[in-house]
Amino acid sequence: MAGFAEPEIRLAQPPGWFDQLAALLSRELAPTSRKYRTALRMTTIATIGAGLVASCHVNNQLGTYIVWLLVGAGPMMSLRKGVAFLIAEAFALAASVLMAGILVESPWLILPFLFTAISLSTYFGTTHNLGAALLLIQVVCLDTFYTVVFVPDQIGWGAAGAFGGSVIAFGTIILFDNWLWPDPGEAILMESLGATVARYHSRLIEASNYYLDRRDAPRPPLPPPTSDLPEHMALLSRAVAEGISQHRQAILLAAITRVVRIGLEVDRLAFAVRQNVPEEVRNMVRPQLQATVEAIAKVLDEIAHELPTHIAVGVDTPPPASRTRARLAFDALSARILQVRPIYIVKASSAEIENFATVTDSLATITAYVEHLLDAPPQPPSAAPANDVPQSTGRDPAIVRYSMKVGLCVVIGYVVGIVTQRADLSTILTTVLITALPSYGAALRKMILRIVGALIGGIVSLLAIIIVTPNFGTLPAYLLAVSIVFYMSAYSSLSSGRVAYAGKQIGTTFALVFAGLSPALDEYEPLWRIWGILLGTIVVAIITLILWPEYAGDSLLPRLRKVIRDTLALTPGGSASDSADEIQQANSATMRTLAEILEVADDAQLEGRTSTVNHNAIVEAAGTLRRIANRLASIASGRIVTPAPPLDPITESAHEAVLDAMRRQLESWLDFFSGADSLSRRGAQAIARSHSSDNLAKPLEQFGSRLEEREFALITPWTVDQRRAILAELHTMRRLEYLISQLNQWLPQIPGPASNPVR
Repeated sequence: MAGFAEPEIRLAQPPGWFDQLAALLSRELAPTSRKYRTALRMTTIATIGAGLVASCHVNNQLGTYIVWLLVGAGPMMSLRKGVAFLIAEAFALAASVLMAGILVESPWLILPFLFTAISLSTYFGTTHNLGAALLLIQVVCLDTFYTVVFVPDQIGWGAAGAFGGSVIAFGTIILFDNWLWPDPGEAILMESLGATVARYHSRLIEASNYYLDRRDAPRPPLPPPTSDLPEHMALLSRAVAEGISQHRQAILLAAITRVVRIGLEVDRLAFAVRQNVPEEVRNMVRPQLQATVEAIAKVLDEIAHELPTHIAVGVDTPPPASRTRARLAFDALSARILQVRPIYIVKASSAEIENFATVTDSLATITAYVEHLLDAPPQPPSAAPANDVPQSTGRDPAIVRYSMKVGLCVVIGYVVGIVTQRADLSTILTTVLITALPSYGAALRKMILRIVGALIGGIVSLLAIIIVTPNFGTLPAYLLAVSIVFYMSAYSSLSSGRVAYAGKQIGTTFALVFAGLSPALDEYEPLWRIWGILLGTIVVAIITLILWPEYAGDSLLPRLRKVIRDTLALTPGGSASDSADEIQQANSATMRTLAEILEVADDAQLEGRTSTVNHNAIVEAAGTLRRIANRLASIASGRIVTPAPPLDPITESAHEAVLDAMRRQLESWLDFFSGADSLSRRGAQAIARSHSSDNLAKPLEQFGSRLEEREFALITPWTVDQRRAILAELHTMRRLEYLISQLNQWLPQIPGPASNPVR
């Protein structure tokens, strides 16, 4: 009897992947007041817009989709921007009707025309960060070219219906964004950062409990393969478009960078504690380990509660008491490790020692990240709002390749739809525009989430058609069904980047399948639309993942060169150090490029071992470059605000030697990443070895000792402001010495994928 009962119990247990999926969904869909409120806002706007489209008898199947596409897809839309997009859409639709009518007589000309038009518009939209509004214009224009093949005499009415739906959608969103229910992106970003740190706090506690007490604590799960970084960068772009100042943008970017760096270390810690090694070494320092973890967890908890309302800055100001306690706790742990090291080094196995070193190294790194407040660039004389559109200095080859890839996918999807002779398959083109993204990793994530969301949305749509269509025929009944599905989709889309797009796609699929908000006359039409979504995803997968993959490293190098070049321009005597405006512009350009580099880092993480660059090293190097740029900008600004008299030749020579050493090291990295071996790890390590610490330390020590000798006699005749400025510059140079050494540690690790998740 026992022999039969035991297998039954084993079979009743769910498989491991199901447990992990359930745990992931429970974390991602955990209720919060922000999710409830934002989901209700999105649902209200989308339902009202869809009801207006149906009430006005807009004759276009994209009406409900247009409304849902624009809801929550970008920054708060101003009246001026909304009107500008409607005017652009009107001209684009008029041109589409004209060109479709002409080219339908010569069908072979439609394909090169579509390739050119989509490629150019994608390049323009990417470089000017136009987002969902440009995607909408591309969708309605492509629908015109697709429809003309099947019903050429109806394309004018179809274009008019699409424009009417757009007017209603834009009008509804403008009304809510500006007067009825505004919801700025900065507040959402700060709340999201706080929630992310809270998750890292929980994972740190979970991992440390298992490490210190394996018998009673559950084993921590593997860290997820994706992060919240894409969501945070999208919210930052949204906040910039809504008009936050460049100084505020830099502070938010610093907060995002610190959060993602903390997350990387918590993930390394989780990987390390899962290893099955003896516990002899950790038992020798158990009280100090426990105290260190508790002190760090206390700081993370404070940051998680502080971030939704405030970001504390001031790296040189005294830190809060909790952060000081974290540093003291880790110093006590370090002292205890030195005390017991002679004992365990001869008794413990190498695997246990390496595992213990990894755990303590991660704790040391997290302590370094949280022990000080954030640094920030110097405040400009007048806090001008950030530009809506980043200024581009030239063509970006990566964006050119991406735009051509989108054009090629559209052409292939167009051919597939026409060959099948199904007008319902226009969703192929919509899917192509949404899922064709710049890099391998980004496209792979988008396609997986779109397929998952499309399948769930398709099932929900079919259930709605089966239940609603036979039993109801009034608009309120259909609006009720729409609001229920939209709320479910909106709530799911407010999770992290691991599942957010799948949640949004549920509503997108429903809007495409349940178009018209009226009884379905052909039950197969929705099925063809779902099939079109899958076909579009397959087309993009073949082009972007197999035939023409664009890995993260391909788009990283131009950005890395640019940020190093801009950082060099900020050094005193550089091309951007002559005026406060030039300093501010160069530093802002650096922050924008670093934001793009962080996006590349997340794509590299998803690419895994196929990536040509190391995701972790990119994040660390980007964070270090940001701090270097801020420090150099503060030196250049200080020299403009408070010019100092010249020092004696020996001191001035040492002063310039420090700056020259920094320039030479940055220039050597710029030359390396501009060369043919820019993704050679061996070459990068050779560059790092050539940078001796004495190159900076010796002239800096000489400069500092010359200033400090005889109780600062050299600068005694100076004014108070001048003395304060030169001493602040000395302090900044000492900090830069450390940051340059950190940069030389992380830049050599960028070429090549991460060999393992634990350092």
